[in-house]
Amino acid sequence: MMFKYIKRGEELGASFVDIRYEKTASNEFTITDDRKYVTSGNDEGYSIRILYNRNWGFKVSDRIDNSTIEEAVNSAFGDERVNIVYLPSKHDTIKIGKEVNKSKEEMSEDLNKIAKQIANLHPSIRSYNLNYYDETIHKEYYSSEDREIILDENISSLNIYVIAREGDTIVETAENLTTHMGYVVDVFDINEVLEKLSRRIENQLRGKTPKAGEYPVVLAPEVVGVFLHEAIGHLSEADVAISGILYELRGKKIGEDFLNISDVPSIDNPNSTIVYYDDEGVEGREVKIIEKGVLKEFMTNRYYSAYLGEPPTGNGRTQSYNDFPLPRMRNVYMKPGNNTLSELFEGIKEGYYLGSAIGGETSSDGTFQFAIQEGYRIENGEIKEPIRNIGFSGNTLTTLSMIDMISKDFGMSAGYCEKNGQEVNVSEGGPHVRIKSLKVGGYVR
Repeated sequence: MMFKYIKRGEELGASFVDIRYEKTASNEFTITDDRKYVTSGNDEGYSIRILYNRNWGFKVSDRIDNSTIEEAVNSAFGDERVNIVYLPSKHDTIKIGKEVNKSKEEMSEDLNKIAKQIANLHPSIRSYNLNYYDETIHKEYYSSEDREIILDENISSLNIYVIAREGDTIVETAENLTTHMGYVVDVFDINEVLEKLSRRIENQLRGKTPKAGEYPVVLAPEVVGVFLHEAIGHLSEADVAISGILYELRGKKIGEDFLNISDVPSIDNPNSTIVYYDDEGVEGREVKIIEKGVLKEFMTNRYYSAYLGEPPTGNGRTQSYNDFPLPRMRNVYMKPGNNTLSELFEGIKEGYYLGSAIGGETSSDGTFQFAIQEGYRIENGEIKEPIRNIGFSGNTLTTLSMIDMISKDFGMSAGYCEKNGQEVNVSEGGPHVRIKSLKVGGYVR
């Protein structure tokens, strides 16, 4: 049926037409120290995108007929410079993830139990927020290239945020879990998660603020992932990259031979984001951002693939049918190296082990700063007492050049990323990494 509307767009002069249909059903539970609420939602609609006289036209509607196609064509405007990558015919049906086979009553019982455990984690806890969310998504994509991609997807997530206080010392800790593997409470060991939160609270309360300066540091996979996401990933999304610090460095060496950073459609991990096809009907492929220390590729949508003259990567993503596709990350990660974890600590007379991040930001010029919620002092190659209110900062390119060891192990974490008002699920990670010198100091959010 959709192809008759695509044909109508072509009859009106469009050189390219695609139609997205999306239907979602969601559940959300939020429990805090002083309130509880439950919401369920359903959303359904279409977006029509046309290329007319090399200008985009875009129409969102809860229905589709010839009039909505005509409105999309009439909305086209611009400077007649739009060009995109065209693809061959493709018909495919995809099923991603497992359904959450739990009633609302069962989920409510589970989450209330977890909330009580959180409240009793530590006597210093002053407030907490427990948020559960699941979504069942049905998507259909059609284009004038004779593309028809049908997708069904399930996502489940659990986010915990805790604030604790003793005297004048205030600490915060958070944990985010997102998976396609079914009911998140059953997929992950929640007791292990709560033990981790308790440890972070206790360590921050008794930890000392670090002495500011430049030190060798070892980053755990979670911190590596956050660093890659903020300081590498966003700068490698093509719409940012073409006006950023990385554009002129393509093909140039910016790290050691053992440095390899990629963004991929999926990865064998319960935390993986899965994007076999993006929201422009493009097959996902590995984007080798950095290969053997050389800056290679950027993440693109159809437009930026044409702009750069490179094969499409499958990174054109949207929050929903209401939105226009942007170049977005999927699973950005650093590939493991050849060192054992113990080797990364050897030779560090004074430094820091940074185990978990709780926030950060990067500017377009590559400068960054991150806050750490779990960290420890290193002395003579051994992990010592915990630290609190620690942060690290620097420059992306300088920091990449200072990586001198990468471990064999590997870890991933998942969550959501916001860009231009659109939020999508993403994952990031890698091995443990040693950086020869990094600026470390106090960080109070």
